Amino acid sequence: MEIKKVRVHTCNQKSEGFIEGKCRCRKFVSHEKASELIDNGTAASIIVSFKRIEVKRVCPICNGLDNFKRRCHLCSSTGLVSEPEILYTYGEDIYMRPFLKTPRTATIEEEHVQYAYVKGDRDAIKRIELYNGLNKISLAQLGASIIDKRTGEVLFEGTPEPKDDPKKGEGRKFDYGRSI
Repeated sequence: MEIKKVRVHTCNQKSEGFIEGKCRCRKFVSHEKASELIDNGTAASIIVSFKRIEVKRVCPICNGLDNFKRRCHLCSSTGLVSEPEILYTYGEDIYMRPFLKTPRTATIEEEHVQYAYVKGDRDAIKRIELYNGLNKISLAQLGASIIDKRTGEVLFEGTPEPKDDPKKGEGRKFDYGRSI
């Protein structure tokens, strides 16, 4: 007795879920695994065919009421509007939905530090120094002062913290993050 398997499509389609021609997808899973993937939202059933039909609905402007129906231009005084609707026929095969990629940002990781200071890679050292400079610029934009570690001179005078004033509610002791 043969256990029937479900084909998993990962091929690129023009419209999501509709496979127009033949594809080379060779991955198969059991029915239980396929239903689990569909329930998780990582997969969906493929669309075998679709048909466009016209559906008569009540006019959204006049609602089919005689008083308003006489002057309604959307339904031409009939009270009904025909709208296109698509009926899909789904097959047994499933397709994997494309995952959303998380945005990546430039940062320093453990491997960069190892390349720079253990292996002595000049590009990695340059990357770390550049990242340090960008951090200093962003902190300066927020109001921090920048001091050179080697000489001790102030390179950029930041915005100093306001002095403690209980009447104005300013300073480190009296400002508790109240809204302005």
